Amino acid sequence: MEVNDWNGYWGPATSSIDWCEDNYVVSYYIAEFFNAFSSFAMIILGEAACYSISRLQSTMERRILQDKRISTPTASTTSAGSMSSSMSPPNLFRFKLAFRTITVVGIGSFLFHATLLHHMQMLDELPMLYSVLVLFFCLVESRYGRQPIWFPRLLAGVGVVVTALVVLTEGNTQFYSFHLTFGPLEVATLFLVFRVYQARKAQYPDVKRVFEAGIGLYAFAVAVWSVDLNFCERSLVSLVYSPPPHHHEQGHGHGGSATSDPWIVKDLILHAWWHIFVSMGLYLLSTVIMLDGLIVQGWNPKIEMKAGGWLPVVQIVSTKED
Repeated sequence: MEVNDWNGYWGPATSSIDWCEDNYVVSYYIAEFFNAFSSFAMIILGEAACYSISRLQSTMERRILQDKRISTPTASTTSAGSMSSSMSPPNLFRFKLAFRTITVVGIGSFLFHATLLHHMQMLDELPMLYSVLVLFFCLVESRYGRQPIWFPRLLAGVGVVVTALVVLTEGNTQFYSFHLTFGPLEVATLFLVFRVYQARKAQYPDVKRVFEAGIGLYAFAVAVWSVDLNFCERSLVSLVYSPPPHHHEQGHGHGGSATSDPWIVKDLILHAWWHIFVSMGLYLLSTVIMLDGLIVQGWNPKIEMKAGGWLPVVQIVSTKED
């Protein structure tokens, strides 16, 4: 497949990177067709999670109200009854916000890949920063207890400062402002999720299963992204096997059919697959964070498979004391 430099509806690309997929091949109005529409994986998963969280919150609030009605304020009240009746309404806003930022990343990614415009690129990258800031906050509060008010304000301040630097600067300043903030936060967040896995895997099999699936998909997605970025024009065969020079010479003069390999990395539209796999991995890892947060709040959560068995959704079994 030859590189297509033709400009479509949005004109020449002004983004700092133009991905491997040829531009305006499928549609005059969509620069990178498959990269754009694969971004809907993030939107679908993010909104599915937000919907399930809203239903879960209603279920938990009804559970608390029901326990308060059946509990009796006597000395013979059981510890389970006293625990349930004294529990506060669940705090799920942070988890919904975390999944909603995944939705926003998907919207920004679609706009970026559809247009390849610089300001649309910012709508792709900055929501990634916001998402990791929210997930990092959720993990810190679960692992180390409720934080003072300055902590979330500090994280919000980081988001504002980096947003200003990315939007108002260009070149190396813009590049390093984003990546030197997002990169360390991503590593720190993954480390804290791993700590959750270590702490919960024995007692909560769902945490173990979901984390291992999530981190596996996330790692595979990063590998796919790296191959697409670094080996775009490479032959698929050459990635795993490099024949000696004389092997090519023997095939010369016979149409190249015995030795030529027309399939290159670009044909696999790997960046589109990156969107799908990283969405699945991020959804699962975010679910682990939510499971841990609910356990800390005194609930006993579990995973139920919805939508035909492919969508893991958090449900509540009971409180710890039930």
